[in-house]
Amino acid sequence: MRIGLGMAALGRPGYINLSRDTHLPSRTVEGMQSQANAVMDELFGRAAAASGDGEKNVPWLDCARSYGLSEKFVGEYLRSRNVSPDEVYVSSKWGYTYVADWNVELDDGEPHEVKDHSLPNFLKQVEETRELVGSYLKLYQVHSATMESGILTNTGVHEALHKCRQEHGWKLGLSV
Repeated sequence: MRIGLGMAALGRPGYINLSRDTHLPSRTVEGMQSQANAVMDELFGRAAAASGDGEKNVPWLDCARSYGLSEKFVGEYLRSRNVSPDEVYVSSKWGYTYVADWNVELDDGEPHEVKDHSLPNFLKQVEETRELVGSYLKLYQVHSATMESGILTNTGVHEALHKCRQEHGWKLGLSV
């Protein structure tokens, strides 16, 4: 069994802003990292407490390139606590780029993230993900695959995904 945690709201300061100040009062990088660590501590504690009868609950941490610093926070957390890759399930997604530069409020019409399922963006993002959480990653997904994005017919990206799976052993998937 797995107990999971999506890192979207913990990895960037403006992802969810409804009553956010109550739960995440500090939106500095350090404050967000501290809060993310506390929540991940709780996840690991609950997973351990739920384990029993010979079954181990494995914590699942879900990141994405568009979730701000989620991969950085997760990678640093796991390394600082000497978590073995077989003691955690980490997934991440590529295809969106976080562009808000840690700003909560943007000018009208300015996006927090930009969708790009091109081969150059995949090659850039897969390397960033590998550097931050590569030894822990089990599943790498296309973030929000749609017909309009071209990802479903882009054979260059498909070939790069295949090579990624061969080189890293990661499972591949997509979200819609």
